[in-house]
Amino acid sequence: MRRRLLMAIACLAFAGIIVPAASADPIQAKNATQIHATCGGQPLTVVVNGNGEFTAAHVVGSTSVFIPTAFNLTFTFTPVGGVPMSDTDTSAKAGPGKNTVTCTIPLQTLFSGPEGTATIHGSVTGFFTPR
Repeated sequence: MRRRLLMAIACLAFAGIIVPAASADPIQAKNATQIHATCGGQPLTVVVNGNGEFTAAHVVGSTSVFIPTAFNLTFTFTPVGGVPMSDTDTSAKAGPGKNTVTCTIPLQTLFSGPEGTATIHGSVTGFFTPR
């Protein structure tokens, strides 16, 4: 049950960050999640909105999209008055071998509410479109 909860949080987090470039306003989309990252030394904010683990992320302020191919992320959910529950996602899929970049995601809060607080940190490898 704990693993399912953390994986659901992970999917929602990345689903809210990644939106196809044709989207009108990914930041305002239902269930959108903003994540701050540093990719190739450049800080950026992405928005994920979708249910798939490998959902693409829309780069805020551009038409670029980040396509993830591997994760090394830790998600932590701390219920109000409870003990933190953490899960690390190290999923990977075959992807293009060239032009990949690893983005670092510093510790940040995904959401905080009456049920508790969820955080994320780690790294994601993938590539940007257009190439």
